[in-house]
Amino acid sequence: MTDDGVRVVIEGGIESYMAAADETTAELLASHDPIVAALREYDTYFREGLWRQYQPSAVPLMLCMNAYQLFLASSRMALSGHCAAVFPLLRTALESAAYASLMTQKPELQEVWTRRHHGEAEKKACRKAFTFEKAIGVLKDRAPDIHALAVLGYEGAIDYGAHPNVKGVFGHVSIDDQDDDFFAVSHTSLYGATHIDTIRGLCSCLDFGFAIIGIIALSSHEISDILLADLSHLNEAKNAATERYEPAADAVAENHV
Repeated sequence: MTDDGVRVVIEGGIESYMAAADETTAELLASHDPIVAALREYDTYFREGLWRQYQPSAVPLMLCMNAYQLFLASSRMALSGHCAAVFPLLRTALESAAYASLMTQKPELQEVWTRRHHGEAEKKACRKAFTFEKAIGVLKDRAPDIHALAVLGYEGAIDYGAHPNVKGVFGHVSIDDQDDDFFAVSHTSLYGATHIDTIRGLCSCLDFGFAIIGIIALSSHEISDILLADLSHLNEAKNAATERYEPAADAVAENHV
């Protein structure tokens, strides 16, 4: 018991957390849920289809690989039911893709990025050159819808866990019981396979995944009809997989405004 009368109880520990997360992951991976199927399709395109359209040089390629690995980590967290942990990963993945795109458009910035840790002046130069807004600027004309999705995701991720604010933290807090003297308050991290927060995390992986793929693919100086058809197919797969979740997700979002 602390001085202000608060009693903190944290049950289980790392083994319980991992066991619960693994159970939810196994349930979702064994399911026939279209959203899990769409995640697998996105993964395949990341590994195979994307590079038929875009062959970056070494430095932006490594940033693209970082974006993909963080997409995998985000999907892992989403499949575990830990929704709040999804968004910091997705936001960084989106930044990695955007910086790779900027370097493709302006190859001279590769040296600015690689010299970031050489000194204070180099750090300032890097921070000035690389902002998310600048990095996705080319999308405004090439693909305004993907540009809008990327901006919405980048800013919206802050609200749902990429920044420790009221909405991101207290969205997972509930008052379980109370009497005249005490309140029982719970903070939840892991949710079950069908919970709306788990669904939100999974849907977000697809939204961000599409934006990340779009940013990388449209960095190519030439946009082929095959690429446009691929992006259209991925978008349709995402919309078909998430369509039945949208009413519930929207209702929860409104309740948290």
